[in-house]
Amino acid sequence: MSGELPVLWQYSFSNFNEKARWALDFKGIRHRRRSVMPGSPLGLWMSRGDRTLPVLDLDGRRIVDSTAIVAALEQAQPVPALYPADPDERARALELEDYFDEQTGHDMRRVGFWEARQDLGYALDFMTTDQPGAKRAIGRVGLRVGFPFVWRYMSARYGFNEEAVLRSRQTLVDGLDRIEAERKGRDHLVGERFSIADLTAASLLYPLVWPPEFQYELPDPPEWEFLAEHRDHPALQWIRETWRRHRGSSARVHP
Repeated sequence: MSGELPVLWQYSFSNFNEKARWALDFKGIRHRRRSVMPGSPLGLWMSRGDRTLPVLDLDGRRIVDSTAIVAALEQAQPVPALYPADPDERARALELEDYFDEQTGHDMRRVGFWEARQDLGYALDFMTTDQPGAKRAIGRVGLRVGFPFVWRYMSARYGFNEEAVLRSRQTLVDGLDRIEAERKGRDHLVGERFSIADLTAASLLYPLVWPPEFQYELPDPPEWEFLAEHRDHPALQWIRETWRRHRGSSARVHP
């Protein structure tokens, strides 16, 4: 990597953004972070079309999407590795990364925001996580006034409707079951060491356990009907343990 520090553009509360942060921190890559206000002109511009956050500026390139970011980091700094060295294990880990990306990650976002909209105050606290005081206060006012527009935009882009949410709840249960089926009582989903498969599952499903290792101060978790029904699922304890054992410290450089 060049001498210029990578810059991560993020929504600090987002599960896909946490995946990118965790990869940077796991590799000990010093970087700067820029937390974007949801619904702001910058946020809308960076999420235009099929674009999305997180975005990483790395060695003169702008890399969009958490999976592409991890791949670029593996190439730029192979050690410590997130991709297993064994070809079969690597293929399996990447398959699981894709599964949790395309299934549980998007469904976690849909279910989480559907639940959050029941309490607008909570939703505003959640969406302004990591914003400085004055900016957070202004952002809360702006989001409250513009929430009908923001919700219509998110509903159109991510399919936030009751029918889709019901499907997503089942998809999350399937994802938890998949964790247990893959690990078979072991600590890791693939092989004997932490890999991109573990990182992806644990980061994308973090709202199910609200881990204390999360690096930003989140509002107290709400009482979700979904969580009440599945709070004893053994995969939730695995997610907690994965965070405790492997999340580590931040490689972020301030400011």
